Amino acid sequence: MRYGLRAFRFIASGLVFLALTVGTVGYVVYAANGLLDQVAARDTREQHDRVMGSTATALAQRLAVVAVNRPEGERTLDTEDTIQPTEALAIVQSTATPTDTEEPTSTPEPTETPLPTEPPSATPEPPTVTLIPTNTPRVTMTLIPTNTPRPSMTPTASDTPLPSATPTATATLTPSITPTPTATYTPTIEPSPTYIIEGTYAAPLQTPIVPLPERVPLMEDGDDIVNFLLLGSDTSGGGVGRTDVIILVSVNKVAGSVAMWHVPRDLIVYIPNHTMDRINVAYALGESSGYPGGGFGLMKEAILYNFGIEIDHYARVDFDDFQRIVQELGGLEVSVDCAIRDWRLIDPELDPSLEESWEQYTLPIGRQTLDPYMALWYVRSRVTTSDLDRGRRQMDTLRAMWYQAREQGLFTQVTQLWPEAVQVVETDMTLTDVLSFVPLAVSLDMSNIARYSGERGVHFVPFLTPDDGRDVVLPDREKLLMLIEDFLTPPTSNRLGRGAVRVDVVDASLWNIGFDLVATDRLAWEGYAARRVQDSSVVARELTVIYDYTGQSKGSALEDLKRVLRVSDAQVVSEPDPNRAVDFRVEIGRAYNACVYGNAEDEIDAGPPVEAPPVTPVNVG
Repeated sequence: MRYGLRAFRFIASGLVFLALTVGTVGYVVYAANGLLDQVAARDTREQHDRVMGSTATALAQRLAVVAVNRPEGERTLDTEDTIQPTEALAIVQSTATPTDTEEPTSTPEPTETPLPTEPPSATPEPPTVTLIPTNTPRVTMTLIPTNTPRPSMTPTASDTPLPSATPTATATLTPSITPTPTATYTPTIEPSPTYIIEGTYAAPLQTPIVPLPERVPLMEDGDDIVNFLLLGSDTSGGGVGRTDVIILVSVNKVAGSVAMWHVPRDLIVYIPNHTMDRINVAYALGESSGYPGGGFGLMKEAILYNFGIEIDHYARVDFDDFQRIVQELGGLEVSVDCAIRDWRLIDPELDPSLEESWEQYTLPIGRQTLDPYMALWYVRSRVTTSDLDRGRRQMDTLRAMWYQAREQGLFTQVTQLWPEAVQVVETDMTLTDVLSFVPLAVSLDMSNIARYSGERGVHFVPFLTPDDGRDVVLPDREKLLMLIEDFLTPPTSNRLGRGAVRVDVVDASLWNIGFDLVATDRLAWEGYAARRVQDSSVVARELTVIYDYTGQSKGSALEDLKRVLRVSDAQVVSEPDPNRAVDFRVEIGRAYNACVYGNAEDEIDAGPPVEAPPVTPVNVG
């Protein structure tokens, strides 16, 4: 025990001695370094003083000689030049001789000049040397004779040249650099009497690209008409995005008719509390701005202001929702009357970011059954068509969905299917609202569904926005209001008259790709109660032929049928029959092409696309 305590004291004493030794050595080293630094600083100062020992007069003479001997093209010394201290020091060091370093007896040595940017101190650091015969600190060297007495440190205009180091006017910001009033941006527009919405809506936050239009008066005001707004967003898996599909559906419960109108997504309208903008951004603005009712609230108000249509209900889906609906229907059966060529994924499961995943694909004319991916492709494609034609296909798709749902008896199962439906479709409708329309959905005839699109250049005027050059359309207010009035009006007598015309359609192409179904659906859009008839005795035809059993020369639907099906007079066979069961029989040939782009009522030119050959017995069978 005693031995252990003695060892412990010995070790502790050793550690204390070691600590004292290290501390002492460290202090000595620290003090030595300080002394060495002071000695080095003194030597540097003395060396500097020896170099700069000449008087201002001697230096001036040497500098003048150096300037005269400089090569042509370099700066020469004259009364307007000012030698910078660093330049003067370099010249002195390069031209000094052993006799130049003698200490002057009549002229004091120049003092060191501190940098102007440093605060004054007791011993300023010497950043440069000023060659002046007095002890007054100077920033630049002034060439003054030593025999001229100086009463003060203020230089005179005759003796002191202007320092070149002084910033000149070229370094001063000129008015061209100063921002002018044209660069000032005012983010808001003050309300003025020119805004017709003043007192009703907030003034536009952005300058309107076109003048704000007046509010359209209410186009209809009755309980018999119910207007729906169907929206499709360009997103997947939720989110707001832009509104890729805008279709208004007007249901006349008394007349038992339905009308659909596709609104172009690039149509410039007034969006309340915003400005003039594309209508497809209204929903997102309503969601982001907290507008009463959100996106639907602002969309509803925009349609009421610009079109005079009061919206009662809405339904909205995105890409995923649409494909799920098609999947539940077992595919989309649609009549393709215009061939479409566009890029598509070779397989929907492939990576769309890879170029090799895509292929050019043409969807031909005929009756087509599309899977969910191709159905979405069909309603979105517009590479070889227009936005108006895309809207026409979207309305075709809605009608096909209604028809398939009716044929599958889904309307009679609304109560059971409703919980699942609201998981797919965003809507403000309740189950009670939906049930009130089931009887009409079940009994509605296809010929009582009309569609409206409008024409580019007629109802919609092409326009390039002045701010960013977007290719959009402006409404032709007068013509568009006429289209809206037709859209909201119950079927006219002309359309009701077509519904009384009985038309049989037969496929005479013998290709069995649905030409007869395409023509039947096409005539139904025009209000004809056409029906498809299968006739095994029909002969193959190249051109479409119309058999007219009415024998009427005036007031007949023949001219309208020729226009819709694009048939010439040479392809009409007149066989009046007072005991007829049908009024017309249409045999669709292989050259059938009734492709339309836009509104079925106003975009078709009279006559066939090509001149047809005269009818012979071979042609008519």
